[in-house]
Amino acid sequence: MSISQEHRYYLKLKALYYLYEQGYTQTEIAKRLNISRVTLGRLLDEAKAEGMIKFEIVDIRGAMKTLQLEERLRQQFGLEDIKLVDCPNANADSVTKKIASEAAAYFEQLIHSNMKIGLTWGRTLNSMIEYLSPDKAVKDLLVYTLVGGSSQSVDFQPNILAQHIIDKYNGRANILTAPFMCQSRELCAAIKQEPAISSILDASCDLDVTLVGIGEAPVRDADHLSDYPFDTTMINELVDARAAGDICGNFFDIQGQLCETTLKNRIVSIDIRELPNHKRVIGIGGGEKKVNSILGALNGHYLHVLITDIQTAEKVLELAEHKNS
Repeated sequence: MSISQEHRYYLKLKALYYLYEQGYTQTEIAKRLNISRVTLGRLLDEAKAEGMIKFEIVDIRGAMKTLQLEERLRQQFGLEDIKLVDCPNANADSVTKKIASEAAAYFEQLIHSNMKIGLTWGRTLNSMIEYLSPDKAVKDLLVYTLVGGSSQSVDFQPNILAQHIIDKYNGRANILTAPFMCQSRELCAAIKQEPAISSILDASCDLDVTLVGIGEAPVRDADHLSDYPFDTTMINELVDARAAGDICGNFFDIQGQLCETTLKNRIVSIDIRELPNHKRVIGIGGGEKKVNSILGALNGHYLHVLITDIQTAEKVLELAEHKNS
């Protein structure tokens, strides 16, 4: 049955009144107006197109600029999601803690029983795990470490980080019981073929969530790089190869390409070129020293989700635009 224009306008106005003033559901409105849900949908679409309803977002906390910056990053780098935290004039330690706290809140929205979690290492990642609230209702987690141990530092011992997650919830840790760096490519290849190691590396392709830290770029003539067991000669070789940063010891340039160095193929870890095929890779890190490394990770498409600070994100976009100009 056709509806006259006058009655159609009346129905649209009444539908809008019921929906936005009275808070009825669309099912309730359709019943009250004695029309189908399909017809109601068409009327609401018409009302919107005709300007009968206008929406205004009232940003009482001034967060819209942050959301817009997140969307710019998401679209430019094809990310599934991004979360930015504001760290104005904060020192490096404060930036790490704020990002870690936000990452913990983000992770707690995802975690559930029977989940498979992959874990690398790093200070921000370690701090994130410390912020997690214990929840023993979450059971049967399988936590996989994705890189060998580097040093005595807790931040760079993925087995300890994995155990900390298990302590917060319930589950089992599957540890890469291997060194971070081998003396030769042949030794590294042999270790990766060990059944206990290869089973974990193979399982990494079927994780529900992969948590990765993003390492900063090396600086020429430095005597150390985080807690990596590198001497100045190795660091300078990475600089010469234009290393912008790393994920679990796999160094890449600002375009995201793996660097050709004597270190390559000597690291006991996953092949980060497989990360784009993982279900959800969450990259966590920020601060001025990680602008290049985050841009490299984004250009390499190693991440699906990025959690960082606003100030770093702005510099990443600025650098990306400069590189493309």
